[in-house]
Amino acid sequence: MGIVAEEKKLSRLTNAGPDDQLRAILQGSDFQDYKSPLFIAWQLNSACNLGCLHCCEEAGHSMPDEMTKEQALDFCRQIADLDVPYMAISGGEPLLCPHVFDVCEFIRDKNISLKIETNGEFIDEDVARRFAGLRMRSVQISLDGATPQTHEKLRLRGDWAKAVAACKSLIKHGVNTEIVFVPTQFNIHEIGEIIDLAYSLGVYGFYTGKTMRIGRAAQNWDVICPSEEEYAKFFEVLQEKTAQYEGKMKVYYYPYDVIEELKYRLEYPSASLLVVPNGKVKLIGPLPFICGDMKKQSLSQIWENYKNAWKKSEVIEFTKKVIAEPKLLAESNNWIEI
Repeated sequence: MGIVAEEKKLSRLTNAGPDDQLRAILQGSDFQDYKSPLFIAWQLNSACNLGCLHCCEEAGHSMPDEMTKEQALDFCRQIADLDVPYMAISGGEPLLCPHVFDVCEFIRDKNISLKIETNGEFIDEDVARRFAGLRMRSVQISLDGATPQTHEKLRLRGDWAKAVAACKSLIKHGVNTEIVFVPTQFNIHEIGEIIDLAYSLGVYGFYTGKTMRIGRAAQNWDVICPSEEEYAKFFEVLQEKTAQYEGKMKVYYYPYDVIEELKYRLEYPSASLLVVPNGKVKLIGPLPFICGDMKKQSLSQIWENYKNAWKKSEVIEFTKKVIAEPKLLAESNNWIEI
């Protein structure tokens, strides 16, 4: 999905107004005080077997300058040295990366909490066993429909049955398994059914929220974006299902779109970094700014760059421009180094 929310806070939201709710999610201690990020989202590779209409990173294209295995492991060492407590690995499709398990094993050997985000199509019994041995925080499977037709309409070349089978294999081997669902015009009506399916499979948590208008999603916005009326019904069903499965399965949903989040990130930047496959570090997914390069700089240097970048006038002015003109979100992958 691309938005990193504080999940425990999400589950405790009250009936406060929208602005108060969003502040409760995003604000906290001043991130400038932290010696290192609290969270790192790492897009390990760009290769992908699918062509999803909503892909934030336009995965599947060639990125010839991706970090090598040695560079990736050096990055892992720096993550451990700075005591970063939590990270998530995605792609592309991370299981297409030949050194994905080398990275995962290193991270877990250092006792860093780890989530893997995957389409699930390469998870068989052997892979499920390997994940089980790593004792990760979770494996998150993308499942975008209660039926093959809806899932595969959004995830071009996708296989709904393989994603469901991946959930079953992971759960069979005791892996903490989650499902993430991206709502669009043609699958949003299945939200109740997909949550029921998730519960029947035995997953730990179900995640969803408004679709991010960046990357390939921005290009296909007229085709995939639900209406406000559809979203209203969507969140109504989510509230019902959250109550229905309370104490049985976690249902997390982020009720704000990327523009609403950007408004608050200007005031409350998150203590997190987004690293793309070639080692470049983005300020935040919806903006084009690059604040560092893991091939040329240390993680500690990049963290200081990140903190300083949010004070720069060019970042503040461009972010305000994006908020006023959401179509500019389509430029999020046209990188600008600052």
